[in-house]
Amino acid sequence: MKVMPLGKAPWSLLVELVKKQGFRHKGVLQTAEEGVDVAILNLQTVITEVNDFYNTQSIPYLVYKADPITFPTPNPAKYLITVNKNDLATAGALPYGITITILLPPDSTESSLLELQSNLSDICNKHKISILGGHTEITQATQNPILSASMIGFVPPEFYIPRDPQVGDSIICSGWVGAEGTGILLVEAEDILSKHLDPIEYQHGVNIGSDLDISNQVVDCNRKWHDELHLVHDATEGGIFGAIYECLAPKGFGSEIVSQKIPLAAVTKKLAKILKINPYKLLASGAVLLICDHEKAPEITEFLNKKNRPVEIIGRVTEKGSPIRVDGKSIHPPEADHIIRGLEQLSRLRKGT
Repeated sequence: MKVMPLGKAPWSLLVELVKKQGFRHKGVLQTAEEGVDVAILNLQTVITEVNDFYNTQSIPYLVYKADPITFPTPNPAKYLITVNKNDLATAGALPYGITITILLPPDSTESSLLELQSNLSDICNKHKISILGGHTEITQATQNPILSASMIGFVPPEFYIPRDPQVGDSIICSGWVGAEGTGILLVEAEDILSKHLDPIEYQHGVNIGSDLDISNQVVDCNRKWHDELHLVHDATEGGIFGAIYECLAPKGFGSEIVSQKIPLAAVTKKLAKILKINPYKLLASGAVLLICDHEKAPEITEFLNKKNRPVEIIGRVTEKGSPIRVDGKSIHPPEADHIIRGLEQLSRLRKGT
């Protein structure tokens, strides 16, 4: 295995990396290429591609998102693409292109970088996302690989999902809460946690931790129920409690949430007890909140149920100035995600302290 020197990836390796781009939209005039620092899109072609999906003639909005992967994950390439496209979907936007920065620690090998780029290419090809460019560097500034992405998407104005909750709206939660945190903890400490979980529990936790993409169900729901959707928000750092707060606090609304209605896998609940963490504050990619018209909520829930994910109406929006409540108790602004506490507890368990 050939170790790469510090600095930019070697030229010969860059030539190989840019060959692994995956899907290329017709609207991409200039894509990733060695020695090229920018990407160029033909917006007229982009508009045609986006409007075909939503069956409209409008000039779409451009939606932009940037997010890194810093927590340990079994498949950082997949997580990087998923968390960014999930965020775009909450606005109703279709993912289109992405730029990726890869920072690798010293002693990283060429084969590891090629494998990472191949994974990124495969995932982007699957989801029809063009890799537009990026930067790769080997640096002493990090001890673990860090991936960061900027993703662009497009949505016609009439299908843009606003952030406009209304008093009396229903709050729907789709997907397992704490799924991402569950997967990270299980893969990070299989040696410890497999002693506390039976094989079926363990595998279920790994499975839900790898199935985090909510974007397709959201844009499909948006096409059918756009007028009834008042706010969509994917739960990430801070868990489902953090997501509820982020949805309503900026607008001044309150909530009444029933925690027993929140989809929480038995394995996540068991992990939380073992590691003394709150599962509702655990890294929650894979779950999405949809705040919608109360009368249409049962139909929207039935539609989402067809996506093979748990779906529940977990509460309602209350008037402005009222507290954000779960089980009658006020919840506070998002704090440090409990994945951090969980990883610290695993470290102590490993040391026997």
